Amino acid sequence: MLACLLLLMPFADASAGRLLDWIRAYDLNDYSLGVAISTSENPYVGASNSRIAYPYLTSFRHSAFTDDWLLVRGENVGIRYVTPNDWEIGLIGRVRTLGLGDSELTGLDNRGWAVETGPLLGWRGRKLQVQSRTYWPVPGNHPGSTSELELSLPAEFARGYFVPSVTLSRLSSSYSRYYYGVTEQEAAQGRPAYVPGEAINYKIGFTLGYELTDHWLLSTSLGLEYLDSVIADSPIVGKDRLWSASIGLAYNADVFQPKPISDETLSSGNIKIRAAAFHSKVATDIRRDADGGEPGETLDFEEFLGSSDSETVLQTDVIYRLGGYHRLKASFFEIDRGLRATPQQDFEFGDEVFLAGTEVVSTLDTRRLGLLYGYSLMRDAQKELGVQGGLMFTRIELSVVAEDTGQAEQASIDAPLPTIGIFGSVALGMRWELGLDAGLFALDFDRYTGYSGHVSLTLERRIKESFAIGIGYEYYVTRLESTDSELRGLLRARNTGPRAYLSWEF
Repeated sequence: MLACLLLLMPFADASAGRLLDWIRAYDLNDYSLGVAISTSENPYVGASNSRIAYPYLTSFRHSAFTDDWLLVRGENVGIRYVTPNDWEIGLIGRVRTLGLGDSELTGLDNRGWAVETGPLLGWRGRKLQVQSRTYWPVPGNHPGSTSELELSLPAEFARGYFVPSVTLSRLSSSYSRYYYGVTEQEAAQGRPAYVPGEAINYKIGFTLGYELTDHWLLSTSLGLEYLDSVIADSPIVGKDRLWSASIGLAYNADVFQPKPISDETLSSGNIKIRAAAFHSKVATDIRRDADGGEPGETLDFEEFLGSSDSETVLQTDVIYRLGGYHRLKASFFEIDRGLRATPQQDFEFGDEVFLAGTEVVSTLDTRRLGLLYGYSLMRDAQKELGVQGGLMFTRIELSVVAEDTGQAEQASIDAPLPTIGIFGSVALGMRWELGLDAGLFALDFDRYTGYSGHVSLTLERRIKESFAIGIGYEYYVTRLESTDSELRGLLRARNTGPRAYLSWEF
């Protein structure tokens, strides 16, 4: 066996080398940057239509006619491989933006946005093309899964393309229950409890792209989705079909950097330091169970105890390059809050019941330290894309003390949570750079279940060779449930918001 492995290693190394060469040869100037506006109907009772404006990446040729490994198609972004006999294999992701919004529904837990990922398998015939896609949520978003089967008839003409399609969507029963069910706790007059099962929706629509000039592309899409009666019969759903539309305008003038990068840059190491002011919107829910295991109340720290839901804190990132394709990263921020409040209703926390009108002193301290190793699958003057892994040290401490009655309860979590993720950047011209850094870890071990995640988006402007300024958006989330005595309950913490930073490189 060992001899066989030794014989196969050179071929495995050669295959891996060819794969990396294929990835690194990709030229982003085949793509264009644009701005789109999307609108869609919300199925919930009394909810208004959603409208979103967003930047996007597109190609003057539809993906149905190309073999590019980077797939940007509708709401899906991912990677794929098109075989010589026209099979399509890939991994894709999308953002599910379904939520209650400003609906008339009260007393319901919010149905949150979700990131969903999964495999893609397709076949590209001369006229008819077929794609099968399955999506599972990133841990901690929602339960269940969805599967889609899309049939399309792509047509390409001199200045654009037209792609009509029919899509069948299967929603698992747990997915339907999360978005369209009504629990016993949510039931109210005129809104009975409802437990939907598996559902099948179908959607008809088209995508159209037209080159206004050699540099400008106008694209639009329109869709109409018919809901299964399992969904339409829900007391919180007010429609049996939903329309959606989008329009975008993209410009292609080879805005990305040329690809070549010097051997000296790839072989040398450097250090980048970012000092940022992070304006964090804070949301913390914690449940402290009694010693006997009886569940306590879930305490919304910001709302129930009157704490500010936003803080501006210092955040620091240090990135050390080890040659061309390896890097180490450390990041840190800390938020300490304390306040006095007099709740106007009784609440139970752990083994203590704090009576209405009792003054309580509460503190909440949050610290996050990330240590990650990253490897760049591709890196040149135009772009970088890599994978990373390491530890996110998260410490959150909450205490609630009533000095007049001598009552005191505290809960904390102090855990090094392993994390895996991706990072990347795209150079726009000579001085601008877009960046992405993301990590996620799900845990179900011993006394702990939950997840931790992080996403960072940045836009940086280089002022001098070694100095830059930038803006960005940060998202940190942690959800842990444990029987450990330090927590003995549930902790949900979220820090989101914009940041501005200075960057030095040497």
